[in-house]
Amino acid sequence: MMNNKNLLSILPSLFLGLCLVALPVNATDLAQAKSAGLVGEQMNGFLGLVKPDASAEIKALVESINAQRLAEYQRIAAKNGVPAEEVGRLTAQKVIGQAAPGQFVETPSGWTQR
Repeated sequence: MMNNKNLLSILPSLFLGLCLVALPVNATDLAQAKSAGLVGEQMNGFLGLVKPDASAEIKALVESINAQRLAEYQRIAAKNGVPAEEVGRLTAQKVIGQAAPGQFVETPSGWTQR
């Protein structure tokens, strides 16, 4: 079983991997959706809709990226003997900490704009 300290050591590569997963088709769309305040990073490591009435295209983008993230979390979790939820949560801490000004992130009290 891997402890949190060891798991934290793999987060930089996970973060890079998640960035690359969103490329090449989704990167611009995701950046635009985040800049427009439609999509934000959730505390569980997945994207969320800041505005529930987002277009079907934005919802499909979020679903697609979240499916890719889930697969990556599960892969890393299986490799390291930890729950996928833990990988997602630790990744969220890093991604939320690096969110650009103006982007939305989830907090215990709801969406907050950076």
